[in-house]
Amino acid sequence: MTEQLESKLKELEIKKQELQPKIDGIQAQKAEEIQELNRKYDHMILDANSEVIEYENKIMNEIIDLFSKAVMDEFDAKRSTSEYMVTEDFKDFRNGVSKIELFPRDLIDRLDKVIEGGLIENVAYDIGKIEARYKRK
Repeated sequence: MTEQLESKLKELEIKKQELQPKIDGIQAQKAEEIQELNRKYDHMILDANSEVIEYENKIMNEIIDLFSKAVMDEFDAKRSTSEYMVTEDFKDFRNGVSKIELFPRDLIDRLDKVIEGGLIENVAYDIGKIEARYKRK
């Protein structure tokens, strides 16, 4: 009796071994189809996000343009007067942009340095570098 059971267990093990390549093939096909499906949907997600990314880039470029204008206006104000004091427009700009999440923190820090007595020239002369760093295509 136990011999018959042992024989059936051996037969079961042989069947499992024979079946394994078929299961491996199905698993491989499943993985391939999942990968293809992921590629399809990843592409669709990227296409959907591209409009948002493009719009965000446009906003960032406008932010940097506003920063450049504020710095250059302040620079011009300093050059046009013998006794320079930071203008209210410049302070208002700094306070306004600090509420904009997308506005780069290090640029706010540079505005703060000017308000605290630093030279506006140091920022004005770096405008090209700042624009090159932050403007997006």
